Amino acid sequence: MGLFGNNEEKKEQKTAAILSKYNLNDLSDPRDKESIMKIAQSMAGVGLIAAGADLSFGTNEKAMLQAQMHYQKVIMEQNFIMIRQLDRIAKSLEK
Repeated sequence: MGLFGNNEEKKEQKTAAILSKYNLNDLSDPRDKESIMKIAQSMAGVGLIAAGADLSFGTNEKAMLQAQMHYQKVIMEQNFIMIRQLDRIAKSLEK
């Protein structure tokens, strides 16, 4: 397989682990799974930013702003998941 195949397998394993950790294996819409991965990546970014701010022994304004942007991105992704789920519920109720 080469480098790309191995990287793709790792990504799929990581996705499966995250979905399993939060009991989200039954998600039917692949967009929901993609959104969850984006959330996980953003939160990992926040962790790295927080660690960097801790190492600088003070409040780093730029790092704090970046962390806030990551949190806002996470909230936006969560909102999209909820909108899609509510849409599916509404369509099911109409039937």
